Amino acid sequence: MTEGEHLAQYVKESSHIEGKMAHTMTATQASLGNTPSKWIHSAGFDLTFITGGAFFTLGVAAAAFAWPGLLPVFFWLWVVLFEGSHFWATLSRTYFDQKFRRENPSFLWGSLVFFLLPALAVGFDGVLGGVSTMLLYGFFIFTWSLYHNARQHFGFFAIYSKKAGLSAKQLKTLATPLYVGIAIPQLYFLFNFKAPLTFSLPLLPGEGELAVLLQNLPPLLSGGVVAYFAWQVYQLAKAKSIGLGPVVFYALTCFGFYSIMFYQIAPLDQFVQTGSGAQALLLIAIMNSLFHNIQYHGIVWYYSRSRYQNENESFGLARLLNGTRVNYVATALLMGGVFGLITWYVGDAPDVSGSFAHAKGYHWAYVLFFGIIGHHFYLDQKIWRPSRQQELNRYLLLDAKG
Repeated sequence: MTEGEHLAQYVKESSHIEGKMAHTMTATQASLGNTPSKWIHSAGFDLTFITGGAFFTLGVAAAAFAWPGLLPVFFWLWVVLFEGSHFWATLSRTYFDQKFRRENPSFLWGSLVFFLLPALAVGFDGVLGGVSTMLLYGFFIFTWSLYHNARQHFGFFAIYSKKAGLSAKQLKTLATPLYVGIAIPQLYFLFNFKAPLTFSLPLLPGEGELAVLLQNLPPLLSGGVVAYFAWQVYQLAKAKSIGLGPVVFYALTCFGFYSIMFYQIAPLDQFVQTGSGAQALLLIAIMNSLFHNIQYHGIVWYYSRSRYQNENESFGLARLLNGTRVNYVATALLMGGVFGLITWYVGDAPDVSGSFAHAKGYHWAYVLFFGIIGHHFYLDQKIWRPSRQQELNRYLLLDAKG
């Protein structure tokens, strides 16, 4: 059995084990008599959309290692069905929401500056002593994406914590190891793999004792963080009789997913494909966003069901586009296709056969591609703050006192 086949088997087994954990957690919650209010919506919904994306993504990884020739197909399915469509989900609840647009005009129109930044990167490319500003801006956006993902996980964790009745201090106690436990494997991947292989930025020594230390220390630190989190949960549960099942399960899902993806899969991802640049680490490109994409669609749909049922408010096109499941999915896929077209003209991704023969980049596509992504990151940092937005808090925490 080859190394890739071993990893495929490992990922399949990990996904199977975590799936059994989810089933066991649901049964445990029911036996303890915890109410559905401990979940964001319900056990079934949360285990499908909020944590289920992690298991689905591991399944995609197992399939890619088993049939590497399908990886480019998986890539384009992800771009259209998940990545591009989830950018639309943000636009649907901001620019297409008449009430939100009326209440936040400066924020919405001012945020369009994030389309100017990649345009400036194109304009200055090669001017600064041969330094590629386009490459550096791409590296900046990817680094921001790591924080963006971690921030989203904190958001879900905070909602679960509030539904469990945790105080702000207790949330901070548990959220700190969550952040650190996600950040360590992220940084390990960024400096050891993404920077040198995709962006040609060798930020760490390639050999020597320091290189060995930087390769082996992060997994040990991650294990220590998980142990610390478990200890804090034990102390909290001992001091206060509360239902922590969904809180703990969500955190363990994040810890496990990022450790498997960046410690186990990333070192082998470069051997699934040949070549360098965008083709190297193509599987990680999918995995790094797919879990996030599925979560995002879940929370936007849940938000939309709560918000747009109010017949007394005028929401404009948002009510039509997000008011029914069919309309939401159809519009998201349409816009996902538009993003897929833009991605194609960026010119650094293979076609479905894995060939780069077509590769030719266009500056307009680069500006739109990174403009859409940066704009999405910025909007999301502002529009998903239940603790600061009472109306949003009401939509997302309807059963908090149930």
